[in-house]
Amino acid sequence: MSELVKIGVSSDFPEGKMKRISVKGKDLLVANINGEIYSIDDVCTHEECSLADGFLQGEVVTCGCHLARFNVKTGKKVDNPATGTNIPDEQTFKIRVENDEVIVEV
Repeated sequence: MSELVKIGVSSDFPEGKMKRISVKGKDLLVANINGEIYSIDDVCTHEECSLADGFLQGEVVTCGCHLARFNVKTGKKVDNPATGTNIPDEQTFKIRVENDEVIVEV
């Protein structure tokens, strides 16, 4: 069963930026892309590195460890890591903004 958790206010998530947020023992990557806030699992499906330690270009996050790339809007893998290992997509989490409060469903 999912739960709604407030993770901040809109200004905590500037456009074009991403950050790691811990919610209920789970690390999430939260990113603002063109004014919309999205969330995926922060742990790379390749080697368990933090995606928030990588870099964001448009709607794609690149893992800093081995360059695996994921679409932050959909969680879909864009590119496998430099090791050539085939990896799964990232889990996505629904985000709502209500009265400037950012809420994630986990």
